[in-house]
Amino acid sequence: MTSPTAPRELPRHDLPRPDPGHAEAPPPDRRLAAAALVASAATAVMLGWFAARPEIDPLLPDGRMLGAELVPATSLVLLLLAAALLGAVVAAAALAGPTARVAGRLVAPVGVVEAVVFGLLAQGSGTLPAAGYLVSFAVPVLAVWAGVQVFRNRPAWRLPLAAAAVLAVVGVVVGRDAFATWAGAVSSGLAREPWAMPSVLLPLATAAAWGGLVAVRAWQRGSLRTATAWVTRHRRLFTILAALGPLPYALARASWLTPWPQLGNAEELTLAVKIQGLSLSSGAWLGVVLTLGLILPWGERLPRWFGRRAGRPVPPAAAIVPGGIVAVMLCGAAVPMLLLMGATAALYFPAWFWGPTLALAVWGYAGHRYGVLEPDAAAVVSPAEPARPAPASRR
Repeated sequence: MTSPTAPRELPRHDLPRPDPGHAEAPPPDRRLAAAALVASAATAVMLGWFAARPEIDPLLPDGRMLGAELVPATSLVLLLLAAALLGAVVAAAALAGPTARVAGRLVAPVGVVEAVVFGLLAQGSGTLPAAGYLVSFAVPVLAVWAGVQVFRNRPAWRLPLAAAAVLAVVGVVVGRDAFATWAGAVSSGLAREPWAMPSVLLPLATAAAWGGLVAVRAWQRGSLRTATAWVTRHRRLFTILAALGPLPYALARASWLTPWPQLGNAEELTLAVKIQGLSLSSGAWLGVVLTLGLILPWGERLPRWFGRRAGRPVPPAAAIVPGGIVAVMLCGAAVPMLLLMGATAALYFPAWFWGPTLALAVWGYAGHRYGVLEPDAAAVVSPAEPARPAPASRR
């Protein structure tokens, strides 16, 4: 007899059906196949441009791609181009009616190849810096947006938020020269290497789309049933471990505010350099918070400061898609970072640890939200469940 408190595997692992009150959405595998087509085609166009104009190719310098350790960089660009074209053709065929059945058999092997080629061989020393700058640009925008929402919907927090806003404005005014120097350095760097960001993001998007497509199809066939049930049971442990991943870098950058800075020489840490370092560190702190959201209540229902949307289920894809992309990025960057920086990378940029644990944490979150285990007292909110309005006390 099964214990009433023990989790029990459900007989099916189907992804949730769309809300009958809305137009039927395409199945997840078709959406991912469309994403794989777009990402593969865009990557092919970019690589074709690099092949035609090697002088603008940011992938050629040593250390930029792990695959360049195996074959010459110029040949690797052509191999990546061939892989991108193959992915675009197979994805297009899988979406087309007459060829969908035949192409569907190729999705799994081609998807694995695309995920390995673009998620591992095409990644290198530029992966984490590009992602770090991108996130650091987004953090101030997210902070302002969240502050406005909390200010509107939580009256008790209005005074502290107003004080924080005033302090931030005063800090920017007082350090305007340093902020201008930092902004100028970042903008000049982007202008000097305009293809640096796309050369990282497009292959990463291709790897993530194909990896997601392979995973969803395996999920639908039931191939991942036992493994998903096990990962879902241990998802809290994996999530806590994954949240530790960005902490070494975040703490090292925070040490720049002390007389004992790490990852930097105290004599060279001008105010502009500290602003740049702390800006990059903000992305690491954001990663800690968002990772813990995979096991905290606000990772399943929108928190009270969302106002009229408070209490509604968080769409699982809102956490699974970005979390999966970051996990792919970290796993792909792990080996190049170790080769480039050795023990420093292993300690301060532990992508070798952070990437796999984040992948398991996201996997467990997906299993939890899609009901791989029967809900216990802490009920799982199905993403297909109609949203309920927030209580009056939460508005």
